[in-house]
Amino acid sequence: MSNGIADYDAIVLGAGFSGIRCLWELDQLGLTVRCYDAAPDIGGTWYWNRYPGSRTDGEAWVYLLNFAPELMEEWDFHERYPSRDEIQEYLGRIVDRYDLRKHIEFAARVVAAHYSDSEKVWTVTTADGVSTTCRYFLPATGILSIPKEPAFPGLKSYTGEWYQASKWPAYKVNFHGKRIAVVGTGSTGVHLIPKLAPVAKELTVFQRTPNYVLPGRNHTIDEYQAADIKKHHDTTWELATMNLAGHACKASGRTVKSVADAVKIRQIFDNGWERGCFNFQMETFDDVFMDPESNEQAAQFIRQKIRAIVQDPGKAELLCPKYPFGSKRPPSGHFYYETFNRSNVKLIDISGDEIALYENGIRTSSGAEHEVDMIIFALGFSSGTGALNQIDVRGSQDKSLTECWIERLGTFAGILVSGFPNMFIVCGPHMPAGNQPTMLEVAVNWIGKTIRHMEKNKLTQVKVSEKAVDAWSSHVDDIWNSAFISQPAVENRSWFVDRTIPGKSPKIMFYFGGVQNWKSWLHNEINTSWASMEFTPLAVDDKAEEHSTGEDIQVGGLTITPDMLESAIVPLQSDEIGMSAAEKFNVGSAACARYIEWAVKEIQGGELAVCNDHRAHWWKVLKEFVESGSGGALVQKSPATKDKLDQLTAKLGIEGEAIARIGPELVNMLTGQTNPLFHVLKDDLLFRMYLSDEGARPNRYVADYTKILTSRRKDLRILEVGAGTGGTTFQVFQACSPNGGPFCSEYMYTDVSKGFFKTGKTTLRRWEGLLTFKTLNVEMDAATQGFEEHAYDLVIAANVVHATRSLSNSLGTIHKLLKPGGVLGLVELTRLTPYFNMAFGSLPGWWLGVEEGRTESPLQSAGQWSAQLQKVGFSGVDLVAYDLPEPERHSALLLSTALAPVPATNGVAPPVT
Repeated sequence: MSNGIADYDAIVLGAGFSGIRCLWELDQLGLTVRCYDAAPDIGGTWYWNRYPGSRTDGEAWVYLLNFAPELMEEWDFHERYPSRDEIQEYLGRIVDRYDLRKHIEFAARVVAAHYSDSEKVWTVTTADGVSTTCRYFLPATGILSIPKEPAFPGLKSYTGEWYQASKWPAYKVNFHGKRIAVVGTGSTGVHLIPKLAPVAKELTVFQRTPNYVLPGRNHTIDEYQAADIKKHHDTTWELATMNLAGHACKASGRTVKSVADAVKIRQIFDNGWERGCFNFQMETFDDVFMDPESNEQAAQFIRQKIRAIVQDPGKAELLCPKYPFGSKRPPSGHFYYETFNRSNVKLIDISGDEIALYENGIRTSSGAEHEVDMIIFALGFSSGTGALNQIDVRGSQDKSLTECWIERLGTFAGILVSGFPNMFIVCGPHMPAGNQPTMLEVAVNWIGKTIRHMEKNKLTQVKVSEKAVDAWSSHVDDIWNSAFISQPAVENRSWFVDRTIPGKSPKIMFYFGGVQNWKSWLHNEINTSWASMEFTPLAVDDKAEEHSTGEDIQVGGLTITPDMLESAIVPLQSDEIGMSAAEKFNVGSAACARYIEWAVKEIQGGELAVCNDHRAHWWKVLKEFVESGSGGALVQKSPATKDKLDQLTAKLGIEGEAIARIGPELVNMLTGQTNPLFHVLKDDLLFRMYLSDEGARPNRYVADYTKILTSRRKDLRILEVGAGTGGTTFQVFQACSPNGGPFCSEYMYTDVSKGFFKTGKTTLRRWEGLLTFKTLNVEMDAATQGFEEHAYDLVIAANVVHATRSLSNSLGTIHKLLKPGGVLGLVELTRLTPYFNMAFGSLPGWWLGVEEGRTESPLQSAGQWSAQLQKVGFSGVDLVAYDLPEPERHSALLLSTALAPVPATNGVAPPVT
């Protein structure tokens, strides 16, 4: 909330990893947002870094965005270290998947961002002079996005081609048969040099400081490894968050000195070397970066490897660093040292020389001249603060950010800066050093929670105290200064201290205390209600102008009976085949029973192994069903041959199609030979199952009930939980708005994943203007997801609550969404049937309630639902309207009223009874 009227709630700078992650977070909060990027497309630094050989130094399984589970399921990287082009494709898929591109203005370079103390808004100005205002300012410009310019004397006199690796042209550069010089051997040079050597007539590498280049051991990721990566993703990500630098590496628990034996030490280093870059750094010995003697053993091992690989002893010695390992970031190499064995590759040591350009090439201060046709400058970036220093950022009282940071770099946890209200830096200085996507999730989650807190409590401004900034910045400095590599880093121009740019005084740019320590500072703020922050509430005059939603409306007392709903005439597929709904249900149940019996017999007879995951629960239920009297009776009523079973299921519409597809695959599903989702998603089967006879009547009941409510009041606010593909919503709108006109003040269409919204919008295109789409995880607090508490008159939840881990948590979230007296319309299966057991038992989501004791199925009877509802402040089940008469009934609409929260007594809220 703010006093001034802003063009957007938030403005994000940068459309790389950080900016895209911010856009998704702000979109989830329901805020209006604009993003600016100087490039013509997404990618940030990756857009420009398209030089040959450009790829990540981070492994694919952790160099990714991790804000939604479907991201991992829907994408496969193809190499251990993804190439630049694959990163671009990945980011493009994400912005289009979540419809984020609409928020981004490309080719828009921001030159200024000024804060107004009176209006409490930021004004962001682009190079073309256009200014835009916002309440929250999120510079997500990254730690390495401002290239170091080639400021060498004589550059204008050089008549050949020259390129800057960090600003590589979009067109294809011709290297064939040319004499090429590469200036710089940081990560960019390390990637570039092996790619150019085979095509160049002659490649001359100018090296000032050698690097400890570790073998990347890159490899392709086939379909089997891709599946394994997805299977263990949560464990891998957790490992990365526990690692000091955010990589999926586990500390070894040993030190060089504890091993002592030289042969064993060598074996351990050899193992790390063979496994690749970060495995060598982080999984060999835990004291390599803490103990100078241990560090020297690691450094000596690498030097020996260089001497063994590079056949020319002179070249090998030039490539051997003499400073402590880790003083500069070790790049991940791909046949880097091997390249210097080529006869067309020369290495020029300029550690004691300066270079200048002349018309034919490069001249060293010692007098040597090197004629070349092309020069590529691989000079690196101004790290940490570089991008922000390029923008005229001014905070409260016209305070300049650049000037503030001249004497001392000060932030709180790398996110907030004293004197710059509502500015949230994303992946900038003082963030932990290491794999930035890991840090990104932590940072943006915290920023999102802080903004949610402000929106919920109508707070217009957040300021971090100078005391908090000083405490964090001193902590960053102390950690760094205690490391023995801190002085060598300055002496060897490491970008850890931004010494790659001449004239800049050394300042530690990153936090070396580890991800978990950093997280603890952020979590402490939330746990203490942001004790280090000062919030400004919305002015009283502004509050008075806000639109009121009116008094709470009691709709739970509406006179209605089960007969009024159950008497509805609902067109069903069963009518078309000459069966009653009950007959179709019984025939389908018998067909499912036969397939289940065949599967149980095949697994038991062949002694096949059932997967020891959620399918172990499913297997137990299937066996018990076959062995039960009711299961055996149903088997006897079904055809005994596959041909006759196919003839039968062909008559049963969508349900028959599902039975015929899933039934023959039960054994393969149970033993892990096939992916159940493939079968239920093919040809939109799952979507069509939701529109079939099963569940059709209760969906109609909730639609009719909504119609009665809205016919009396047009200002009702309605929210649908887990709306999915829109099957229930369609029934509601068809009943309440046959002509496409409005029938309530708000209809909030939610689901845990935004992925369903595209299908929902297609299904409901006639009414799209009447709907608001927003993600909601009903198992989490709704307020922290940007929803207003006690604001809705009706919440509809159709076949969704049972599929959550905790019924109490989910129902509790819904209770907080409803006004006192508001109604929950709960559509649920009330008992397990063979059809639903077979159709959904293979899916892990069906078994989320196992830890809560729902081990046979996630379903509840009407009586059990009533008890669950009462636990969290509902009236219980006020009304239940079933789909079918007994004994076939198995699905129902249950209506329940949200009771007013009981006031706390002496600071303690009494239990709900």
